Formats: sequence, structure tokens, C-alpha cells
Amino acid sequence: MKKIAYVLLAVTALFVNTTAFAAEARVPSSSISDALQVAKNRDDYVALKSAKFDVQGKVYNINYVTKTGDVQTLKISKVNGKEVK
Repeated sequence: MKKIAYVLLAVTALFVNTTAFAAEARVPSSSISDALQVAKNRDDYVALKSAKFDVQGKVYNINYVTKTGDVQTLKISKVNGKEVK
């Protein structure tokens, strides 16, 4: 009887875990390459200085050099891929 209970418990845990991973996989997100493409499409973009990901804010922080030589910071949301003000 104990073996049957353990097998049922293991199968149930496997089913719940698989369902959780499937739900997580359906959440839309943008990649770092998408965020860099948004930065490169800016009119004043010249060169990439640095790109970092803020885990807590789920935001890509992209620093780039402008045509005037200034360094601008652009924040792109990982969730929707759009610029965060």
C-alpha cells in the first residue's frame, strides 16, 4: 500500500511541476538582442557602451554613445520589450 501511495505522490508531483513549467514558458518576454535592436534603431545611436540586466526590475539597462559624444542610458522592459521612462 505504501508503494502505491509513493508512486501516486510522485506522479502527482511530476504533473504539477510540468504544468508550472508550461505556464512559465507561455509568458512573453523580450531577449537582450531585441533590446539592443531597439537601442540601435535610435536616431542618435553611434556605439554600444554597455548592456546590463536588472533582475529585480526586469529591465535591460543599455548605455550607448550618441552622435554628440554623450552617453545615454536606455531602459527596455523584459516583459513587453518597450522603453521604460
